[in-house]
Amino acid sequence: MFEVEEKKSNLHQSTIYVTPAAGGGPWTRITEGKHWDDKPRWSPDGRTIYYLSDDKGFFNVWSIHFDPAKGKPEGEPFQVTNFNSPKLMVADLIETVGLSLTDNKLIVTMAQRSGSIWVLDDADR
Repeated sequence: MFEVEEKKSNLHQSTIYVTPAAGGGPWTRITEGKHWDDKPRWSPDGRTIYYLSDDKGFFNVWSIHFDPAKGKPEGEPFQVTNFNSPKLMVADLIETVGLSLTDNKLIVTMAQRSGSIWVLDDADR
């Protein structure tokens, strides 16, 4: 059994690591620490790690396969969602975002933003 941990820095970057839950084992880097990676979650079968990352400017769900026997990731991370617009996106205030998994569903908190421009006539009165 392994635990997922994250280490945060002050440069809006974080790294996700895995370590044996029993302790005493090495920390294995899961993400590169070049972006803000947060909310790591195991898939129900323990063979995939899902997490949020702002790798491409907006937060999206990313994933990487994991070999529990070797205690190492397999392959490269891949993007699961494609929310790249303020109309529907994972909120920037990442502390308020939830990420959950079931056997056949992924649940993530979303935000919707819109804006307007107002023109006021006779504003000098």
